[in-house]
Amino acid sequence: MNILAPPALLFFSNALIFVSLFTRLPSIQEGLGVDKAWLGLALLGVPLGTFMALPIAGRVVNYLTPRVAAPLMLTIAAAITPLLTILSIWGFFACFVLFGFFRTILDVAANMISTGIEQRTGKKVLSRSHGFWSIGLLVGSLASGFVAGHGISPFVHQSVAAAIVAVCCIIVWRIAPRETRLPKASGKRPVFILPDRIIVLICIMVFGIGISEGAVYDWGIFYLREVLSADASTAGILYALFTVGMGGMRLVGDKLREKFGTMTLVRASAAGVALGVILLLAANNLYLAGLALFLMGCGVALGFPLAVATTIERGRGQPADNLAALALTLLLSNIGVPPMLGFVAEHASLSMSFALLLPFLVLSFIMAPVAQGRTPRFLGRMAPVAANDGEKVASAPVSPQEAARG
Repeated sequence: MNILAPPALLFFSNALIFVSLFTRLPSIQEGLGVDKAWLGLALLGVPLGTFMALPIAGRVVNYLTPRVAAPLMLTIAAAITPLLTILSIWGFFACFVLFGFFRTILDVAANMISTGIEQRTGKKVLSRSHGFWSIGLLVGSLASGFVAGHGISPFVHQSVAAAIVAVCCIIVWRIAPRETRLPKASGKRPVFILPDRIIVLICIMVFGIGISEGAVYDWGIFYLREVLSADASTAGILYALFTVGMGGMRLVGDKLREKFGTMTLVRASAAGVALGVILLLAANNLYLAGLALFLMGCGVALGFPLAVATTIERGRGQPADNLAALALTLLLSNIGVPPMLGFVAEHASLSMSFALLLPFLVLSFIMAPVAQGRTPRFLGRMAPVAANDGEKVASAPVSPQEAARG
């Protein structure tokens, strides 16, 4: 069995259900009868659900094992999405809380599957695993453009997508290698796995990249349709260019990580996203907008995989707990700040919402040395973030005990 198959199917299915929902937000907003500010407020249900899941995410994954937890949580999250298309604004918010809750546990489990493969086999698969998220985004966005252009309702669209995801989850459960449950940690554990200094610095490093990815998910379709006057079908195709750039970059990301190192990739990512944002704001036609989204996709592609890899390499304690702490601090970037940009879009403009990304991308560029275990000069002496050599950990041999953790 191809070792990449289980995480590939998980990330693909996760992206498919995600993009099927977010590309139909204009239609869902129309059905809700609310403006962008209210929609942005409702979208904050996801980070609230994430916050609620964090106290138990690592423990649930350790108890069920990643092989069981990931497909189970994804199936439940997918089953919720059709309801999001037919409920009132308060029902929408409540279901989004649940959606964020189950996807948080899913994210921890799916990334543990990928990093476990790296630890057991010594082969880098994390970036390629996330590459299948991008492939799922591509397939989902193209399908969304097609069904929206043919007048298919969001409820039917989400129901079909959820059924496809459920089938993929059954396959994952059948083909993924069995794992043993980890023993319970001795002593009393805190309710929340709070991020330490290492995790906080990693999150600051990828913050600008993360909010840029989230901004495209939440407001990219709105920008194409309202600012550039693209119809639903064309907007879906242009949105797909973002996923093409992301997918292509992630599929080669593992090799790039070995060749150039993490710090260089973080800086290249931040610069690529900034260039794409500037081009999008300057675009006066759909061709330039498509190129801008492609560049932004290339730029955001490696942000989260690099954050996960650095966390696994440098974090202390159990991997599931480290990833849960990472999720706690990244929720503001990927799913917290972008909904808040809806208020800017409603009271200023969509262009201003995207322009606000640029200072944070500069911050990501400056914070890139964190990936090599150093803090930038403006924060003081270049002190080590962690004692171990993170650039070598991923390829180092692992003991049977360490392999069992994956």
